[in-house]
Amino acid sequence: MATLVLIKKRRECERRRELFEKKKEHKRFVKDVLESWDKGKTGTLTWDELRQWLTSIAQGEPATDDEVKWVMTMATQERSPDYEKVHIQPDNFSAAAEAWLSYRESKSEIDAIFNKYDTDSSGCLDKAQLKNLLTELNAGDEPLPEELDWVLQNADVIGDGVINKPELAKAISVWYVHVQMEEERQQAMQKEAVKANGICGPGGCSIQ
Repeated sequence: MATLVLIKKRRECERRRELFEKKKEHKRFVKDVLESWDKGKTGTLTWDELRQWLTSIAQGEPATDDEVKWVMTMATQERSPDYEKVHIQPDNFSAAAEAWLSYRESKSEIDAIFNKYDTDSSGCLDKAQLKNLLTELNAGDEPLPEELDWVLQNADVIGDGVINKPELAKAISVWYVHVQMEEERQQAMQKEAVKANGICGPGGCSIQ
């Protein structure tokens, strides 16, 4: 019994040590970001400071307005009517970096798909262009108006009524989630129909 108590205490001690080390790492990370990019010495990152930081992470490729807005929204989990007045707090630095790095990893694929459907080179996909994308993903079958609205509502992170480059991956994943849910719903309905009109036994159900 004493051995079990000792093991438990040792594990709790190890967990506390791990948490302490993570906190130290986070503090160092925050300190490095502020020292390098907090030019105004506000203890936060402004719109321009965040853009400069993201550009440095992207090895000098400038972050667009939509990309900065998207990172801000992903980091803070809040939309803003005026993103240029938003400051990113130190607690959000890690989330901002993770969102940006994840996006950058898939950017070449995102660019290729996006440019195919951004037929007017506006830098965003409107409803009609999004519909064309979803139609191709759906093997040529057009999405229903309510399906199109649902994808736009869930993927439009910034909240400007269109799909921007950083939002494209979510639009595609949201659509595939919808398709999978719809397939599962149809399968469940078919099973219920068979049960209602057939005989079920150990080997399954058969229609009479």
